[in-house]
Amino acid sequence: MILTPTIALILTTLFSAGRYEGISLVHVQITSPDQITALRDGGATSLACFDHEGETPMLLDKESITQLRKLGVSYEIIETDIEARLRRFEDLREQARSRGLGGWYSDYKTWGEVNTKLQSIAAGAPEITTTFIVGQTHENRDIHGIRITAPGDTTGRKQVLFNGCQHAREWIAVMVPVYAAEKIVEGWSTDPQIQLYLETTEVIIVPIVNPDGYEFTYATNGDRFWRKNRRNNSGSCEGVDLNRNWDYEWNGGDSTSTSTCSDVYVGPGIFSEPETQAMRDLINTLPNLVSHIDFHSYSQLILEPWASSNDTPPRVNVVKALSSAMSDAILNVHGETYVAGTGGDLLYLADGVFPDWVTNGGALSYTVELRPAGSPGFDLPPSEIVPTCEESYAAVKTMLQFVNQPLSFSFPSGLPQFVGEGELVAFPMHIDSNFGELIDANSATLHVRFGNEGPFAARQIQQNVDESFSVELPTSHCGLDGGFWFSVATESGQVVRYPEGEEVLQVSTAATAYSWDMNQNPNWTMEGQWGWGTPTGGGGEYGNPDPTSGATGNNVLGYNLGGDYPNNLSQTHITSESLDLSNKTNTQLQFKRYLNVEQPIYDNATISVRAGNGPWVTIWSNPTTIEDNQWQTLSYDISSFADNNSNVVIRWTMGTTDSAWRYSGWNIDDVEILSSGGAGVVGDVNCDGVVDVTDVLAVVSVWGPCSDHCEQDVVPDGIIDVLDLLHVIGNW
Repeated sequence: MILTPTIALILTTLFSAGRYEGISLVHVQITSPDQITALRDGGATSLACFDHEGETPMLLDKESITQLRKLGVSYEIIETDIEARLRRFEDLREQARSRGLGGWYSDYKTWGEVNTKLQSIAAGAPEITTTFIVGQTHENRDIHGIRITAPGDTTGRKQVLFNGCQHAREWIAVMVPVYAAEKIVEGWSTDPQIQLYLETTEVIIVPIVNPDGYEFTYATNGDRFWRKNRRNNSGSCEGVDLNRNWDYEWNGGDSTSTSTCSDVYVGPGIFSEPETQAMRDLINTLPNLVSHIDFHSYSQLILEPWASSNDTPPRVNVVKALSSAMSDAILNVHGETYVAGTGGDLLYLADGVFPDWVTNGGALSYTVELRPAGSPGFDLPPSEIVPTCEESYAAVKTMLQFVNQPLSFSFPSGLPQFVGEGELVAFPMHIDSNFGELIDANSATLHVRFGNEGPFAARQIQQNVDESFSVELPTSHCGLDGGFWFSVATESGQVVRYPEGEEVLQVSTAATAYSWDMNQNPNWTMEGQWGWGTPTGGGGEYGNPDPTSGATGNNVLGYNLGGDYPNNLSQTHITSESLDLSNKTNTQLQFKRYLNVEQPIYDNATISVRAGNGPWVTIWSNPTTIEDNQWQTLSYDISSFADNNSNVVIRWTMGTTDSAWRYSGWNIDDVEILSSGGAGVVGDVNCDGVVDVTDVLAVVSVWGPCSDHCEQDVVPDGIIDVLDLLHVIGNW
């Protein structure tokens, strides 16, 4: 159903005074792009970081809500008094200021306070910092920036840009770049890594791209939820969305509008706004710009290019290697997940955005959507400023590290963490040049050992025709855990290690505690259309249809083996039998998956674990749309719930789903519960728990090359020789 011009006219005058008396927070159930467009063009304020089909939070008055009802648009009123909501937020700010926890970062800061802070940061380290004016706004405010780099000749140094606050209401996106500037400057005196990076890199930070709009969100007669800049459009609807004003697919129709009342108004022309002109001109003075982050809020995402299409970006392996590294770095600080992927995969297509323009110029450019993942949206409590800054700084530092490496490593199928005894585990790896450095493919080497001491064996990695590499990782046959890392040289002779420094990747040897190959019905508890049997290849209204057989054998566990899951589905589960994992450690769930499901703002697929009488804990949910067209092997660490527990239950869930697109859902095969295989003893060739003469004789008896996996290859370099013999004798 399409909204009529009547509601658009009502919405046009909703927020002209910037006040929220009589305005409600409403979850509107959008069912068509036309509804989104009509709401935007009518001036509705969305409290999502993006508008989308499905449930979208919006601010509406009573008359507009009545119109929605007449038009048959589903909705739910969440809060009737926005003024009270804003007062509660101001109370939180006042409490945070009085406590002072976090110092300067205890509460959000105005444009003037931010500028003063930048001057203070620069004054504390004048030898490495310079403040500057990027340009002026419509209302003649200065856009302030800071440059940070080591003293000396900066010619040829890589340049990295971080900016925040293209959108005025995204206050946390101001605090994060200021924090990054301060920590980088502090690192010049305290962090050897930062010292090295600044010798080769110039960091440019612009915390507030949109000063006019940002100040308007603080003003007495302003609008806390204002998004755009403050262009005078000669009417009741002011402003341009700066992140739709860039010269890449400008006004392309994806999340854009030519209506001045819309929150995604593209402006009267490409680069029509002084703010985007100033940032464009700044970037044009950066001949060595290699990477960029445009900070926004909210949703906890790392958005890769392209925003405006589903085309593959240049250097896609490098793009994904960096986004994955930043996501991992963020996770390691406070355990927060920032999902990496393209805008088309995770949100929606958007034209005329800043990072696409930078990507088109040759740099690695990302949008980072900060906390929260959902509620409370733009009003992130002040208590979360410092944690958000800390995890974001980890991503900033990761980017600085990445651009100072000539090569990047990525693993399309992930890295093995749990493997069977005595296996040769194969997985693909990409090694890519970050900035044109040629790779000596013949130097690619896997370094591996069993146990936690002794030498690492070196095994050459073979390059494939498609320029990827095939890694074959040997594993212990006696329960020993392993460690491994990679090295490769450039043609100029520089050796690059992954992971950096002295870090070693760990892999545990597995023993099977439970196994279901699905050739027989496991008779687990099934609800709704969950079933066991042979899938029919049906479904696929969207995504891919079901398979026509299991990963091994014919049968699977699946949701609706004959086709797609239904619309408006409640959560529906298949639940395993009770698992006795007493005396089991490092437990893992491993299974093969063939799943098609829409992104989680619409449809949901999850995996949960319950130990004893405790609550169900979600260990995985679809972070985006999943469209499997072949069987995937997945492993999940459940040790924190399952280790040494006599009553563990696992369930897979289909739902909830929305009222629109349908996909083919879950198909599950070859489920295993794995645990550590045992302690093992280095040099124990025959696995009897003792290193003695029998192990020496075992090595001597098969002296020579080992083409696959050999238990006598104690130092697993593919050759059974004196090195293995000495290692056995050394552990006698």
